[in-house]
Amino acid sequence: MAEIMALPEQVSAQAYMMNHLVDADDEEDVTLHLAALCGDSEGLRHIAGEIHYSQWLNYRVRPYMSPPLRLAVSGGNPECIEVLLSAGADIELEDVKGQTSLFVATSQRKLEIMKILLEAGANPEGSRKNRCSPLLVAVRDGFSEGVKLLLQHGADPEPFNQICTCVPGWPLQHAIVYAHFSCYFELIKGGALANLTLLPYQVNPKVVTRLSIPHAILKYAKEYPEFMELYNECGGNLRQVNTAGTTCSEEFLDGSPAKDLLISLSGLPLSLKSLCRLTVRQLLGRKKLMKLSSLELPSCLIPFLNFEEFSRYSLRSKENKHDKINDNEK
Repeated sequence: MAEIMALPEQVSAQAYMMNHLVDADDEEDVTLHLAALCGDSEGLRHIAGEIHYSQWLNYRVRPYMSPPLRLAVSGGNPECIEVLLSAGADIELEDVKGQTSLFVATSQRKLEIMKILLEAGANPEGSRKNRCSPLLVAVRDGFSEGVKLLLQHGADPEPFNQICTCVPGWPLQHAIVYAHFSCYFELIKGGALANLTLLPYQVNPKVVTRLSIPHAILKYAKEYPEFMELYNECGGNLRQVNTAGTTCSEEFLDGSPAKDLLISLSGLPLSLKSLCRLTVRQLLGRKKLMKLSSLELPSCLIPFLNFEEFSRYSLRSKENKHDKINDNEK
């Protein structure tokens, strides 16, 4: 067994891994896994170069069936990630929950490691074995930097299976449910559609009504009118009906900031300036929207096309409803 720099004296690799919730049999050599978990990049580089350890490079250990790369993400050392990828580690190998290394890095808010994995070719959608995606978990947790990075690398803000089954949800609606305007803002900037009827594939009308954005705003984010204002500016339908066939103005009582804004906006057409913005963004397409700053456009035009007048709302301190739910369950 090769020497591991971070291994405490008089402790075997198997025993140490057991203390870290990793179950290994005596015949399993978990030295590679140990170095990855401990963030021991020097030891890992030495081990990965030995032919004997190549058979363990993608070996998954119990109880979570985690391969070395997945453990390296938990260890948090970017150098370990790079060593394993250079050695040929399978970047898409999941754990028992169907979580890829990118999914874990996203859920742990490790932006630098996310960048390494995405630039190495990690699928921004994660694994189909896991109904949740890296983008959805980033939105749920209010990780706006992660949302932006995933969109830049091609994550789909309207994932087909999640949209058509409503399970586990639609990223744009999740941003509202958890009152994360910064994530909502990044999704809109990245080209997320406010109206599912604009998708290139047909969506069951019942799904469209069930995922009504204005109803979600008045139910979950009624104290934050900026959600409604940006929804309107990006071409949202304020008269969208829900499954009961009623608009949100009919269903929800007056008195909330979002409802008051909805009433003031109802019946008013978008300004010519706003319509021009939507037209230009549509012509540019989603890929070019993510690279606006590098396009040959007047510098004064880029903030306008990016809805930057709404960026001030991202600085507002909002309660993370997901964290509150978790706290109540403890």
